[in-house]
Amino acid sequence: MKYLRYVLAFVIVSSLFVFADEPRWQNGTLCFENNVVGKLSGEMTGGIAVASETLTALDDNTFKIVRTYKAENDVNNAQICFDYVHNEKANWWMIPSVSYNGNQWGRGKEPKGATENGHWRTFSYRRTSIPGATYSEGDRFAVAMWSDTPTSEYHDFSCSLAPEESQTTHRILWPEEELPTMYSGRDHYADGYKKKIHLKKGDTVTLTLYLVVNTVEPDHQAIHHFLRKAWEYAEKPVIPVFDTQKLWELGIRYAAESLWAEEGSFKGFSIGLVADGEKGWKQRSGGKYEIGWCGQNASLANSLLTDYIKHRHTESLNKALTALDTWANNCPLPNGLFITRYDNILTNGDIGVMDACNLGTAALNFFEARDLTRTAGLDRPLYERIARNICDFVKADQQPEGVYARGWTPDGKCYIREGTIGCFMVPPMLEAYRRSGDSAYLVSATKAYDYYLKALKTDGYTTAGALDTWCIDKESSMPLLRASLMLYEITSDSVYLDNAISVSYYLSTWLWHYQGIYPENDNFTVYRYNTFGATSVSTQHHHLDPYALFWVSDWIKLADLTGDNQWKEKALAVWRNGCQLVSDGTLEINGRIRPAGSQNEAYFECNFAFGTDAKRINSWLVAWPGAFRLETLRRLNDFQLLNSVHPTD
Repeated sequence: MKYLRYVLAFVIVSSLFVFADEPRWQNGTLCFENNVVGKLSGEMTGGIAVASETLTALDDNTFKIVRTYKAENDVNNAQICFDYVHNEKANWWMIPSVSYNGNQWGRGKEPKGATENGHWRTFSYRRTSIPGATYSEGDRFAVAMWSDTPTSEYHDFSCSLAPEESQTTHRILWPEEELPTMYSGRDHYADGYKKKIHLKKGDTVTLTLYLVVNTVEPDHQAIHHFLRKAWEYAEKPVIPVFDTQKLWELGIRYAAESLWAEEGSFKGFSIGLVADGEKGWKQRSGGKYEIGWCGQNASLANSLLTDYIKHRHTESLNKALTALDTWANNCPLPNGLFITRYDNILTNGDIGVMDACNLGTAALNFFEARDLTRTAGLDRPLYERIARNICDFVKADQQPEGVYARGWTPDGKCYIREGTIGCFMVPPMLEAYRRSGDSAYLVSATKAYDYYLKALKTDGYTTAGALDTWCIDKESSMPLLRASLMLYEITSDSVYLDNAISVSYYLSTWLWHYQGIYPENDNFTVYRYNTFGATSVSTQHHHLDPYALFWVSDWIKLADLTGDNQWKEKALAVWRNGCQLVSDGTLEINGRIRPAGSQNEAYFECNFAFGTDAKRINSWLVAWPGAFRLETLRRLNDFQLLNSVHPTD
């Protein structure tokens, strides 16, 4: 196939920049102090020509470039590339939610590097949290580029980032393709594809680029400018969901009715429901009972305690105390560790590794459970002792540089320290300090926090919080956000507020800024699922979920502390996204009526799926989304804010 190279001469509406000397655009090239920052370029199939192009300066460092192509004759298998060539080697680069500097960290088989078998990787815009976004940092300049959300399947496109020795090409490709292979499931690949579109003479195609150029800043902070602008220019649909009171009631029902389980010595909550037969549901038969992470037994119990305190529902009180007592009486170990998966007790098998994510969740929730039982007039001091003992063990095991561990064996030996997951122990350590006044907890927490935060600032990502993967992810950075806000409250040191902002921008790289376009018979279209406000899981798991419900209250607090309403807007977007398709007991999806309060875990927004299930909305009605929704409501205690359409309401 022949391509024509096309370097554009643009109509420049304005071109101011936030640099010491004013840069200038000349024939599609951006220059500063006699240095070329980069140039606009492109390729297209023969027979296609550029009909018009405009360049508009939206502000000092943000540009919108619109190019319209026209077929001069009939064109088979049309292809257009729209590029910005950053005139520097990339010292660090990113395709948000897809690749963070090439995904070299971790043991997964997700796409690593920018090439495969000598060919540049291309990804559908649907894999990226901002449509077709790419980002690179050179020695002097940071460049970000993205496009508008397609208005129809005809306009679907892809993106690519090509970091070379002396330049880095940011590219939008039309029509959509994923080459040379397609990442189709965890650690699995399928044949690549390229859509074939034939243009008739006179047909036009319009592509839009948003370009943000800044000087490089320490710790990858130039990315803040890009992400602020991407959010500012994003369309922000208001997704209709149940009001918070109904969501509370449905969440309590799901926990008490569908998830409640009694098996041997266990009385508590199942990890979730799976399809049973043609129409029914049943509790999962393996990996059933977990204190945190996907099972969220402690959090669900605390929500039922809260339900009793607010509404005097005795069933909620009885089940909450029964569940908490089941764990509290059977799971603590003499060394302070806590068995996090009750299945191992029921089978008299190996207790297994107790991970920092589950232990941190257990400690925080047992601290809270002590307070809630006091309020209910049924004090359980054992709950706080369990939380303190977990913290004491982790504190004693802490390494000189501050790192905790990914997990421990029952005899207290470290399983592995690699990754950010140990940071889940920082918030409970700070809570232990707040309650006891013992500075040893604060010293330990601060030391660990500094270790994990430095890794984020240096590497530009966090790792290994999603326990079923071993890769770069979003979940592992959430405790850094919460710890930053807690440390600010303890010390009033504004550096922790700045850190909370930096962590929040990293989390924003996983946040869907748009609603993707899908066919009429697609699950998302039929059931009106909107991708806006969802978050992708990790570089190894390319699907959406409502995990960000976990930090809604933190972003609202950050907005209040900083006066930056962006965080409240994002919090409400996350809330509304995560409250979609919660069943009222009549909701039918893919031929099955879902129990009241249930919601599935995974939404497959791109060409990625689990196993052979081709549906975009899966049928795993796991416990954690409802637990996080209830936890957000009890943390905020302000239902009206979450019911508002806009954060200023």
